[in-house]
Amino acid sequence: MEPLRSPWRVSDVVAYDELREAANALIAALLRQARTGEAGRAESLKHSADIRGSVLAVDGYDRTAIDAARAEMDALRARLSDARR
Repeated sequence: MEPLRSPWRVSDVVAYDELREAANALIAALLRQARTGEAGRAESLKHSADIRGSVLAVDGYDRTAIDAARAEMDALRARLSDARR
């Protein structure tokens, strides 16, 4: 009998953790903007909740979905940085 293998590879775990870290950094930036008055509080909170929800919706076994969500987080962070300039 062949041992059961998880479809989750070690590199997927790292990629998923990096996705979560990117989302946390983005949410922190949004909340910072709300706190300093650069953005509306309600808008920042809603956007933060949407980001958290999108990360939780990612299938941790689907590397393509993890990579796509990470690219989206990076793009959002870049737009947020550009808006601050």
